[in-house]
Amino acid sequence: MLGETTEARVERLVLEYAQSVPSLRPLDPRLSLRDDLAIESMSLLSLTVRLGDELGMDVLDLGLELGNLQTLADLVGVAKKISNLKSETANRSVP
Repeated sequence: MLGETTEARVERLVLEYAQSVPSLRPLDPRLSLRDDLAIESMSLLSLTVRLGDELGMDVLDLGLELGNLQTLADLVGVAKKISNLKSETANRSVP
């Protein structure tokens, strides 16, 4: 969504995939994606790919260590890394 912070974008997507949803918002960055939010491995992969799509990058081509994602904060970190890589790529392509 236009104008969303990285954290808000990640939270919105996580809530679509979570099987267990805490009532407090914003979500605590320390929440475990698997244990607290009950996001299964394949769903986490799908979520990460979708996040990359929304940010305009193919996460599978970036070589990110997606297997290390444990918490909501980890996923926000990946989103920020994707955004930074996109900015770097855009800056390199401008003459």
